[in-house]
Amino acid sequence: MDLETSLATLKMKGLRGVGIHPWNAGKVKIDEVKRLIERADFVGEVGLDYRLSEASKEVQRMYFEEFLDFPEKPVNVHALDAWEDAFNLVIKHEIRSAIFHWYTGPLNLLKDIEGAQYFITINPSVSFQAKHQKVVEVAPTRIILTESDGGYVYKGKLLEPTMVTEALKQIARIKGLEVRQVERIVEENFRRAFLNNSKIPSST
Repeated sequence: MDLETSLATLKMKGLRGVGIHPWNAGKVKIDEVKRLIERADFVGEVGLDYRLSEASKEVQRMYFEEFLDFPEKPVNVHALDAWEDAFNLVIKHEIRSAIFHWYTGPLNLLKDIEGAQYFITINPSVSFQAKHQKVVEVAPTRIILTESDGGYVYKGKLLEPTMVTEALKQIARIKGLEVRQVERIVEENFRRAFLNNSKIPSST
């Protein structure tokens, strides 16, 4: 996200997230964005990207930590090739609810994410991205959310909201569950992540 899309988001209905994507770290005045975050329902997409961002790691971390000044708000975290650093920072700032977007990180970190009662998202790339499929295989269902990341073109395929159903089907296939079961689990996880519902579904 950038400042323009953050402003547009605040005019929308539903849950509204505001933040600066790590690709835009260093390009926007932090204080302006933080004032907008105060009006938002959650923070994000924010985080670290050690692979694709042109900003230095130091600048990215500075921006990210500034956006973690709202521990009561859920945070949508981008952490490509920076999973452990991003996790450690949200723990440091005692973030109540963190959602690790398009998780393709270390499988052993999933236990720490679960222990912190945080979440990961699975998107339609799970249909063909082996690493994302392995994450679904290992991750407990209680931390799984779905998203589209759309519209975004990945490996020649357009990921868009209409494809979330395919992500649900793939999760069900990998986990050996019915699609309706996965839908209920994801809905419950969404409530806990964004609406502070304490009911926790059983792990699978």
